[in-house]
Amino acid sequence: MGIERREVLDEEFGRCIYMENHFIHLMVSIDYGPRIVSLGFLDGENLFYHDEEGRHVHANDEWKAYYGEERRFHLYGGHRLAVAPDRMPQSYYPDTEPVVYTPLTGGMRFTPPKQRENDLQFSLDVMMGEDASDLMLVQYMKNCSHEEKRLSLSGCTMFAPGGVAILPQNRGREEKHLPNRNVTMWPFSSFRDERLSLGDRYILVQQAESDRLLKFGINDVLGWAAYSNRGVTVLKRFVHTQGQVYPDFGSSLEMYLCSDYAELRSLSPLVTLAPGETLRHVENLALMRVPDLKFGASEEQVEAFVYNLKL
Repeated sequence: MGIERREVLDEEFGRCIYMENHFIHLMVSIDYGPRIVSLGFLDGENLFYHDEEGRHVHANDEWKAYYGEERRFHLYGGHRLAVAPDRMPQSYYPDTEPVVYTPLTGGMRFTPPKQRENDLQFSLDVMMGEDASDLMLVQYMKNCSHEEKRLSLSGCTMFAPGGVAILPQNRGREEKHLPNRNVTMWPFSSFRDERLSLGDRYILVQQAESDRLLKFGINDVLGWAAYSNRGVTVLKRFVHTQGQVYPDFGSSLEMYLCSDYAELRSLSPLVTLAPGETLRHVENLALMRVPDLKFGASEEQVEAFVYNLKL
């Protein structure tokens, strides 16, 4: 069969490109975004969050003054690209226009219109093999202005509710007198949040309903995080480049939690993009059928769970 690719009209997501191989399927929106709005095994459900009721739409006064009174930013759900550091209004571009798509060997390229107000051009390559349950995301951001821009590119993956996120703590520094890890907390977050468990080797986060929001970042030198839910774990991998400067006090991975979804964001290093230059950020999303990890698991239990992911 190889890789199947076709345009479809979906009742929930509108016009999309549907892709599948021998193991997994996905859909990428082309009426807006692009978003990878759906991902799962061939016989399984969507592992991503979908904002079916339009609950996550943003347009405050500052945003309207920048983009216009009639426009809105929709999260939609799934996987998207964003400018980092996260800032209003530049990181919340109203990407509601049709997306151009181009077939590639082993995948598709999705290119939205240039962000006029931000002078940025995004692009997303979605690549998959015939006999693997993972996909590679090659993400681009081009500086289309006449001035330098100091930016990072973030891949934001919004997962369906009810799961547990696993984030690794850095280890193995030979110099014990130097710090090797940091946790960056946003002002609305609490270390006492009942959904957060800070271990010596792993950080666990339970997605559950709460009146609180939670957002934090880590210097994820190991370059991975995972989300366990409904008998499937999605392993999100990227490269953390040692010695480079990362946004938000050195965060290469950020976690955001609300009552509706859990979001894992990987970030590229901060770079100064000259006019016409392009920043590239690569991720891999791998799907694995393993029993769910329970929140509150011991460090030894988490270690065994991670071992089964075959990192």
